[in-house]
Amino acid sequence: MDTRIPHTLARFAAIAGLAACTLQAPAALAQERSPAIRSAISECEHAARGGGDNPRALGACDFALRDSSLGEQERARLQLNRAALSAARGDGRSAMSDLMAAQGLLGELPELHLTLSAAQIRTGDFNGAQASARRALELGLEPSHLAHFNRAIALERLGQYDAAYEAYREAARLAPENALLAAQPRRFARHQP
Repeated sequence: MDTRIPHTLARFAAIAGLAACTLQAPAALAQERSPAIRSAISECEHAARGGGDNPRALGACDFALRDSSLGEQERARLQLNRAALSAARGDGRSAMSDLMAAQGLLGELPELHLTLSAAQIRTGDFNGAQASARRALELGLEPSHLAHFNRAIALERLGQYDAAYEAYREAARLAPENALLAAQPRRFARHQP
């Protein structure tokens, strides 16, 4: 069995944590804000939802977070989005900082735990990443294949290959159109017919 996790796979873990973790600001508040702030909030949300390494969107998040009219929930959601973008860039420490700040206000959102698992993978906390991905599943994360994927990466890094194989297999089953996920179970030669 090849136990080396390809670089692209580890990078995708951070990106997987970006799924659907954004919520729109209430329309009444958004209309009162300047067009620049509304645009920055929108750019931050859309980029986090899109799941890529986008330095401009990270700057938009920073700009929006400087707006003093943000409510606590909006601020926490922007921090969650910024954490997702930081994780995608490989900056697990910044992502963790934003997630910890947002968690007190957002509570037990499954998306928060998914993004937390991605940040923990980036910082090498594989036990924490596995637990956070499992918690996202317990909270009903949809689509759930992303949490299974992050959990699989963490389990593989912990040397728990049988459990990692099962988690990869479940992720691939839930998202059969995703070529990266479909390829992961095939890396485990021992489990092949």
